Amino acid sequence: MKKIYELTGMNCGHCVNSVKQALLQVPGMEGVEVQLDPQKASLTMNRIVDVAELQSYLSKVGNYTINKAI
Repeated sequence: MKKIYELTGMNCGHCVNSVKQALLQVPGMEGVEVQLDPQKASLTMNRIVDVAELQSYLSKVGNYTINKAI
């Protein structure tokens, strides 16, 4: 399944890479595309992943916030 989420806290290409690498660590994640403008992530997953779980992985790499799917 593919879902798109809004993000906040990114301001450069390094942030985009950090967010992408963090989200790729989530169990069940098959693909991650992250954009800086507008800030969003397109996630391809093989299971339902709660937003709180996604946020816990992002919190490990910086002050980023992920919001409910668009």
